[in-house]
Amino acid sequence: MTWPRGTSNPPGSSFIQRGRFLGDDHFQVWEGAFFSSPVPQFPSSPFFQHRFLGRKMSKGIFLWNIARFSFLPYCKKHYHIHIQGDIPQPPFLIVSNHVSSVDPFLIGPFLPYPVSWVVAQISFQHPIERFFLRKTGAIPKSKSRPDPATVNAIFQIIRQGGIAGLFPEGTITWTGEFQDSLLGSGIERLINNLDVPILGVRIQGAWLSKPVWALRAREGHVFLHFQTFHDPDVLRFIHHSEWDWQKEHLIRYSGKNKALGIERVLWICPQCGGFRTLSGNGDHAVCSSCRQTWAIDEYGFIGGCSLPEFIHHQDNNFPSFLKSHPFFTIPRVTVVQYDAKTFLMQRIFRGDLHVSPDSLACQEIRYKIANTRGINTHFNQILEFLHGDSLVRIKTFYSSYFLYQYLNFFLERNVTSE
Repeated sequence: MTWPRGTSNPPGSSFIQRGRFLGDDHFQVWEGAFFSSPVPQFPSSPFFQHRFLGRKMSKGIFLWNIARFSFLPYCKKHYHIHIQGDIPQPPFLIVSNHVSSVDPFLIGPFLPYPVSWVVAQISFQHPIERFFLRKTGAIPKSKSRPDPATVNAIFQIIRQGGIAGLFPEGTITWTGEFQDSLLGSGIERLINNLDVPILGVRIQGAWLSKPVWALRAREGHVFLHFQTFHDPDVLRFIHHSEWDWQKEHLIRYSGKNKALGIERVLWICPQCGGFRTLSGNGDHAVCSSCRQTWAIDEYGFIGGCSLPEFIHHQDNNFPSFLKSHPFFTIPRVTVVQYDAKTFLMQRIFRGDLHVSPDSLACQEIRYKIANTRGINTHFNQILEFLHGDSLVRIKTFYSSYFLYQYLNFFLERNVTSE
């Protein structure tokens, strides 16, 4: 077996080569495929089949299989999948790190039955997407506040002998680092109160295949590590840094125009200190002020540095920069306001967003920063927060992460000053 170049020791002991799926015998039969160790085994469970497949969730199995097999060609084209570990007998809870928008689809094909994934409520807004999510048993979750209905739904799935899955970070990492600050005590309480196995899934390489800020995907390798727990130790297992892992294994992620979209995470030039002067040009990050360039190589490093290392200068200077330049205008945004309880749309605005330390304003609407809470981002274009009894979503092509950092900075400063 040929291992990816640059790796001396395989990160996982199981390897799936590209091939065509031929059967449904626990995903063990592939044409042109081999495994260096046994595929995770899924024991037959009459209890599971009776309690889970015979109930309402079984109605979504057909659509689940359509989605599962529809994604396989995409996986075969863009990913080499490597797996390691075993799967427990249902019912169980899946807990995984969150590194890409396709994480559920990377895990799903290796599970024999549908998983009821906890999905951001915003994904249920589109009628077609809502139809498939409901039919496959997805559980809606508001990212802006605690949601007891989500916890109740997880318990219900488990009681019916099913599989529920969630990503404790709640949002995809922007930098490739695990987001410890987003883990609340609620996930540990949930794990401690569930008397079922907890399947930890550590995903490696998916973020480097498609950084959340990037416009283009890269072809590389994705590794899935499965391990069963019965306590919150699973959270330590899924703790993963793409950069520490990549420095050890140096796996190539090839593609074109790897720097396109870099301005979503880089706002201050480390060379000249220019603000919003950086942009992506092919495989290079370029500053329009000092003309300095940094190449993104086939391992994902920017000028030889990881993304966290590269933006270290920005992180250190961002607070002082905001104090001296607190006012901004972000052009061409869409602001949608919903009722926070019913999620019915109340109003929509399109235009320039005027940002100040006190408020965000678009046309005649103004949101006081001091009254915002539950700030988060969805994928790479949407900033979401609660304001009073309203849920607000701001769509901006390049500035959602900047707004996220901006709001958190001034909220923390207000708290400190109090």
